[in-house]
Amino acid sequence: MKKIFILFTLLLSGSYIAQIQITQIHLNSGSYRNFGDGPSEISAFNSLAPGSNILAQDYSQFSNSEGMFMGMNPYGSFGFASTTSFNALQVGLKLPSCSHGTLRLGIANYRNTLKSIQYGYSESHVVDTFISTQTGSMLFIDSTISKNLYGNYSNQQIRIDAAYIYEMNAGNRWAFSAGFGASLGISYQSKTRLIYSEYTNSYDGYSNNPGYISSTSTVETYNNGLAWGMNAYVPLGINFKLGVKRAFWIPWVIYTELRPQLSLNTVPKSGIQFSPGIGSASGIRYNMAAHTNRP
Repeated sequence: MKKIFILFTLLLSGSYIAQIQITQIHLNSGSYRNFGDGPSEISAFNSLAPGSNILAQDYSQFSNSEGMFMGMNPYGSFGFASTTSFNALQVGLKLPSCSHGTLRLGIANYRNTLKSIQYGYSESHVVDTFISTQTGSMLFIDSTISKNLYGNYSNQQIRIDAAYIYEMNAGNRWAFSAGFGASLGISYQSKTRLIYSEYTNSYDGYSNNPGYISSTSTVETYNNGLAWGMNAYVPLGINFKLGVKRAFWIPWVIYTELRPQLSLNTVPKSGIQFSPGIGSASGIRYNMAAHTNRP
């Protein structure tokens, strides 16, 4: 009896799968910005970079500021809130039991920056004095030393990405879409990077002289363990059909989506990071010939 039940279930499953139709091909990319995940504390990197010579230094005088180098951050991905970017390849499936929407299913590559630090410290002291021959006033010549610490933990993940999409005015030049989606995957690259730099400007301010500039930096990179991540999002889109008369352009649709999301990521030896956020995506869609006018 058990064998008969299993066989019957397989037949029903096979019959259902046979009715699923591939109606679309999607290529899209986008990014997310997470709320509430500001720059991390230095101590958050102790477990990610064990034995680090950079972290062993004394940073009691450093502040969690912009950590600027000559007025700008030379390492743009450091010191900011956690971010995610992605690229996805998906197919649109028409399910026999849900004829009013399309299941968008495929694989995606996610690039996450989940922890980041940017600390800085600077000091100036007088190294020489001059007497102006014109005014007789005393000129003080400074030497400025700026010390900066940058670091981040990032990973890249392969995920299964699926979304069920409803489209209004499908087949028209302009259409609107909404739905719900989710992704789940595991990392194939997980690493921590630390940078310590010192910048010195001697004789700054003498006769409009920019001074004598020197800099040194130390870089450390650590490979971390596997991490997994997932998110749930609500895609709200605007679609534009590239053609309504010429046969070549009729199947092509470009679209952009706003994506409120909730994300969940593990950080090796640090626990789970949960974040709400907002994102956007842009993509291009090809409607299969037999289903040009369907969502």
